[in-house]
Order: sequence, then structure tokens, then C-alpha cells
Amino acid sequence: MADNLVYSRLGGSAANFQGMIQRFGIVTVMNARVYESLTAEEFAGKDAVEILKTLGSASGSTWTWNTPLCRLDTLKIANATQDGPTKTVSGGQFSNPLIKFGKSMRLEMQDALGSAQALDALGGTVAEGSTAGANGVDYGSVHALHITEDFNGPKLIVGDTFFIDQVSGQQVPALIVFYQFLPDSIFNLAQDAEGDATVFDMNGDCLTTVITVGDRNGDPIEHGVFYSIVDPKDLLA
Repeated sequence: MADNLVYSRLGGSAANFQGMIQRFGIVTVMNARVYESLTAEEFAGKDAVEILKTLGSASGSTWTWNTPLCRLDTLKIANATQDGPTKTVSGGQFSNPLIKFGKSMRLEMQDALGSAQALDALGGTVAEGSTAGANGVDYGSVHALHITEDFNGPKLIVGDTFFIDQVSGQQVPALIVFYQFLPDSIFNLAQDAEGDATVFDMNGDCLTTVITVGDRNGDPIEHGVFYSIVDPKDLLA
């Protein structure tokens, strides 16, 4: 190949995250890594990229993630929806809304395939195995999956996906980080011989997390967010 160069149109596009985020399309789901969430003290004073850098390390031009609790790479949907306001102040002759306050957000995911690791992390189950592992059990030795009354604590989810740049039509990588996802920890088992295959619901609430965000002057300020969409290249900066 080096002696007989071959050329194509690929690589000629100037598509990048900064340009894509001006006008973009979303055409697919994310692949996700699930970690235990950080504490409020660990979030404090960090921006989105600094938080992500606690979950892995860079070696030259390569980024390596720490081992997650589980991976979600067979999702059918991953919908983040907001609702609000929780409070409205009204007044005046026409009782118009004057102040709105309070939003909530849900992340609803459906997995095409069941996974003991994912259900342990997000579904409130308890996998039982014959060999100990880093997170309690070696999932290669699981011989029983118990459906319990337990609830899971908050998790940090990093979604790896791509958006479509409207100008060039090219795929541009993006990371979506949900800082504190509190799972419903509900596992429903549906068995149907004639209908569609079972999907596994992994829904929950996204909690407001205070992180550092740059203001209009470039100064860092603390601000509450549900999640962030980040340029993966910033991890190597």
C-alpha cells in the first residue's frame, strides 16, 4: 500500500465537534459504560472533562477507560427526557406565569439482551457465582440470578456515540456523561412465544449534579446539570 498510494475523498471533510454541534442529527443509540457515581466532594471543583479523566487515563494519543461495572452495547433506545417546572409563580391581572422553577429528568433505556452484570448494576438483582471477582462475583461463574427487593445506588454513565454533522454528512464522535443516574432497580420478565422478543428496561432518574462550567467571561462557576455532551478529543488534551 505504501508503494502504490491509493486516494479517496475520505478525510477531506473539516467536520469536527465544534462545527457539528451547530447543526447536527442524532441517528443511533449510545454504547455505555457504567461506573459507581462520584461523591459530591469528588464532583466539586471539576468540569465535565476533569470528571471523565477520573475514569481512565491517556497514553499518547490513546485513551483507556477504567474497568466499568458493566457495559451496555446492545441498547435499542436511550431516551433522556425532561419534565417541569415543579413550581410556578403566577400573578398580575391575568395570572400570567412570572417565575418557573424546577426540572426533573428521566433516562429510559431498553436493552435487547439481558446481562447479569447490567442487571446487578441497574436492575436490583443479585447474581450468585462460585468465584469471587473485583465487584463481588466473577460473572463467568454465575449459577443463579436472584430477583430481589434491593435498590441500586446512583451510577455514573458514559455513553459513546456519534452525531451527524449537517454540513458534511459525516459522523462525529461524542461522549454523553450522565453524572448521577439513580436506577429504578425494577426487573420485569416478559415471556411471549408469538410476540416480539423481550427487552430489558433499565430506567431511572438523572439527578442534578453541581459541576464547574465556564461563564461568558471564561471564569469557572458552579452550576447544576443533568448531563453533558463532550468532545472525546478533550480527554487527550
